[in-house]
Amino acid sequence: MQNLYKYSLICFIFIAIGAKAQQNLGYQLKVGDTFQVRQQAKQLITQKLEGTEHEMTNDLSGFLEFKVDSVTDTGYAMTMMFKDFGLTSSSSIQGTLMDVKASELVEGDIMSEMFHGLLNYELHLKMAKNGSIIAVEGGEGLINKMISAAGIEDEFTVKMMEKSLGKDFSSNGLAKSFEQMTFFYPDGQVAIGDTWENTYEGKLSANNTFTLEKIENGTTSITGESAVTMDTNESGTIMSLSGAQEMLIEATTTTGLLKKMMVSSKVEGFSKMAQMGDVEIPTTIDSTITYEITQE
Repeated sequence: MQNLYKYSLICFIFIAIGAKAQQNLGYQLKVGDTFQVRQQAKQLITQKLEGTEHEMTNDLSGFLEFKVDSVTDTGYAMTMMFKDFGLTSSSSIQGTLMDVKASELVEGDIMSEMFHGLLNYELHLKMAKNGSIIAVEGGEGLINKMISAAGIEDEFTVKMMEKSLGKDFSSNGLAKSFEQMTFFYPDGQVAIGDTWENTYEGKLSANNTFTLEKIENGTTSITGESAVTMDTNESGTIMSLSGAQEMLIEATTTTGLLKKMMVSSKVEGFSKMAQMGDVEIPTTIDSTITYEITQE
């Protein structure tokens, strides 16, 4: 009887240890919580043709603010606004192609006026507790505000701008973009060393495998590896690329919010330009993105 008691006690201890090792990862936010996201991204596009090399560099910065409006058993409803946005694009052949910062309005500059119109427009999103973006509302209104701010009235030009901006700033485009900085938690419990998978869809589609590395001193550390593809057809340029992506994630254990996330990727393949017919141009894109969140 005494041996049976000891055996049962040992089993209980091991069950308790195992239960403690399992973690419920995800977001734990409250109504009224406000947090800000700073994004820095750099993209280097290299194209090689007939012995010549063309490099194009894109530098993007963003400052976004989110506020939790309501909480359910499964997720959150939030209000989100762009507080700033910057984009610098340059070519080794053509020089500077674009240099705009939304908060620094340049009167008479159409691109400056357009991106200035991006600021402080309320968007509404729904996010699951694992970070999956369920829906974004208001993207089309945001695009209309940007076009109006630039004073564009010609119907044909308006339609062209709606199509161009829609790739990134429509409700669907924004949902896919936001998900890349929020959707890295599993659906169920995991222990240190466990892995789980999800997928992102968008300009850059990714099949992701995440690993819970450690939880200590209030920080959850997660790494991620992805097989990625990029298939686009924009402004007469087709790109078909594939490669790999790596992610390093540090999040606050109590809230689930990012402290810092670093994403690096390299994709290779070819691009085609309408004016060059079926000529396939060897193309490589190296990208690095950093997200940081601060909470009020």
